[in-house]
Amino acid sequence: MLATTTPAAVPVAAPAADIPMVGYAVMDRDHVDSVALLQAARNAPAGQLQAPFAAFAKHLREHFARENALMTEHGFFALHCHKDEHARVLTVVATMEADLEEGKEDRARLYVTEHFPDWFHTHLATMDRVTADFLAQAEG
Repeated sequence: MLATTTPAAVPVAAPAADIPMVGYAVMDRDHVDSVALLQAARNAPAGQLQAPFAAFAKHLREHFARENALMTEHGFFALHCHKDEHARVLTVVATMEADLEEGKEDRARLYVTEHFPDWFHTHLATMDRVTADFLAQAEG
């Protein structure tokens, strides 16, 4: 369960150069864009998180749809596991969007400062790296 307090200090997101590249152009571009939109949400002043979070959420839906389509097209062996993880994250993101619509920022702010970055770096290093390697081989 997510905590409902805002951390006193907001950590700085990694610059694009620090984003682990997985070696598959479409995925790498989406990851760089994800970090840029995440940073915009993290930098939103108190009371102004809803719009940048909505842009971040929209990008995630599109980003995950592109990955899911590539995995489906190429018969990725871990398709269901990877798609399920995307769906889980999008469910959490939808919950944060609902909170923001009600004027509640605390959980969404914690999500963009701590929870999503932690998940994202692990996801890139594991599921996305394996997916990118598979896609590169499948495309020859």
